[in-house]
Amino acid sequence: MADVSAAGSSQAVLDQYSSDNDKGPKSNELGRNEFLKLLVAQMNNQNPLEPQDNSEFVAQLAQFSAVEGMENLNGTVDDMASKLRSSQALQASSMVGQSVIVPGNEYGLLQNGDLIAGFAELPATTMDLSLEIQSSSGQTLETISVGQHDKGPVSMRWDGANLEVDGKIIDLDRKLLNNQEYLKDEEGEVLTDNNGNPIPAPYAAGEYKFIIRASIDGKTEALDTAMSGKVDSVTIGANSKVTLNLAGGTKAALSDVKQILD
Repeated sequence: MADVSAAGSSQAVLDQYSSDNDKGPKSNELGRNEFLKLLVAQMNNQNPLEPQDNSEFVAQLAQFSAVEGMENLNGTVDDMASKLRSSQALQASSMVGQSVIVPGNEYGLLQNGDLIAGFAELPATTMDLSLEIQSSSGQTLETISVGQHDKGPVSMRWDGANLEVDGKIIDLDRKLLNNQEYLKDEEGEVLTDNNGNPIPAPYAAGEYKFIIRASIDGKTEALDTAMSGKVDSVTIGANSKVTLNLAGGTKAALSDVKQILD
């Protein structure tokens, strides 16, 4: 009779995780509490003349510890994942209004007093790096020679008149530029800087494209260039996936951002 009771009590616990055609499907997860109930039921209903072997009991306790450890680990991982998603959402929301560089963004929007930027990876050191600036209609406005550049990332920023490469202002020869206009005051006089040099007038606000070219092994090739775009809004979708919505319609994941402009 003891064996029958033991089987019945253990089976009653196991029945909670089986599937019953009349009552519909039940949970098939055996957690810490359920494992403990099963172990206690087995101990209460064991045959006193043939008690459970010590080594078997220790093995069951070890299984119980493993189940408890896995539950604690799963809880810790879920908590970390939740905090990571919250951190990503907060980081993304702080980017609204900022300009970022992401792959697939072909044109940068130049606004008054602002700048646009382009980013590319140079596969090898070159002695002849150049930048071609195009309008939204595909017209080449300027072709600027930059000169030598080492292998690796190339970052260029432009405010419509001045060019910065990897954080350094390039000393442009204005005589070689197509835009020969300078800023003037209300009386039509050319404005000058502290050194007495005329201040160049920037190109008008609008969309512009960078084509970065490099001469490598005697062959000039255009690099895959990503342009900057201003973050208009942030979308948090299913599974807390964060998407940046840029001006002009480009969408990008937070992990796609190559550079955040100051």
